[in-house]
Amino acid sequence: MEASPPLRATLLTVPNALTISRIPLAALVWVRPLDPAWVLGLMLVAGLTDVLDGALERRRRLKMDPAHRNAPSVGVWLDPLCDKIFIVSLLAAVTVPRHLPLWLIPLIGLREILQAIVLLVVKPLPGFRQRLRPRFRANVLGKLATVAQFATIGSILLDGPAKIPLAIATGALGLIAVGVYVLRAMSAP
Repeated sequence: MEASPPLRATLLTVPNALTISRIPLAALVWVRPLDPAWVLGLMLVAGLTDVLDGALERRRRLKMDPAHRNAPSVGVWLDPLCDKIFIVSLLAAVTVPRHLPLWLIPLIGLREILQAIVLLVVKPLPGFRQRLRPRFRANVLGKLATVAQFATIGSILLDGPAKIPLAIATGALGLIAVGVYVLRAMSAP
């Protein structure tokens, strides 16, 4: 049996560097949270890093030795973690300075919050871990929930009249997306 690459080698990749770049972007949102052009620009950069890191990781894996191609990747947990840090920071940065109701933050970020809760419950409990194997891999509903989050944040930035209904729709879509993730995990072999 061939040894898998060391963690350091799998962590220090271009796709992971792009993923990690969303953490400083999350902090940069706070520099000018009331400037829509600034925040939208950071959202665009974060979105591009998210698309590029996935594409580059898939390409990198195709070039790997077939024995390692399906080995667990650091990006499997690093990408969603960095996404969550960026989204929660972004939500707080655009909501708090505008004196909007604070309940908008957990409503718009409901998918991230519920995913974190599922992982925190499942990982330490062996009974759950055997029955439920949560792998929050991208799917259409998850992507739609992200688009809805960004549309809602855009509406907040531009002081759109539909920001509250959009936030409610985003929360509902996030709830459905997590439900689908959980159902898929329960049916996984």
